[in-house]
Amino acid sequence: MIQNIIYVNNNKKEEVYREMERVIEEDRKNYNYSIDNIQTYAQAIQPHFTMWINSLLILKIGGQLTEENCKDEMFGLGGEGNHSILCLDYFAQLGDYKLHHYSEGYRIAKMVYNHIKRPMVILSFLIANELAVGFLKDLENELSKIGVKDNTYIEIHNEADSVDCENGHGIKLLNVLEKENSNIDEINLGIQLYRDFYNEIFCK
Repeated sequence: MIQNIIYVNNNKKEEVYREMERVIEEDRKNYNYSIDNIQTYAQAIQPHFTMWINSLLILKIGGQLTEENCKDEMFGLGGEGNHSILCLDYFAQLGDYKLHHYSEGYRIAKMVYNHIKRPMVILSFLIANELAVGFLKDLENELSKIGVKDNTYIEIHNEADSVDCENGHGIKLLNVLEKENSNIDEINLGIQLYRDFYNEIFCK
């Protein structure tokens, strides 16, 4: 359930970054990385993520910065190809997807689609995803314990979503958020949407 919680008081990228990082670090401590949950995650996040970022481009949000992100998601950074296919193939190593992975993934993804006409909510939600480097580290560790030695998906997203350079997807989109003079209520709603999305998947 989306709640009206105040996380940030302005749309400056420094404050938004700090608060998103706090939320990500706080929530990831509670996640259960079972195979079942991870495969539900794969269906919930892809190919929808590519659709969500492309919705911003269609609405002319962010200009070249959004376009660059869309190209990376659609075609890859360096030969790996479409990130939706990459994600679904990668997590298929854990076993065949079952019907409930598809149905639960759809149900959870629909939480985001419910806000598709509010681009700043979508943008805020996407930024939190792109900044979640700690989540990726946890995911890598858990996959290693399960016996998955192929780190392709993790490595590509660590590069694409780096928070240590201006070319990281999250950093680019933070610049868009500030440039578009985003509404604070919608930023806060996007952060809460991120929390609800991941809690629905990994807190069970």
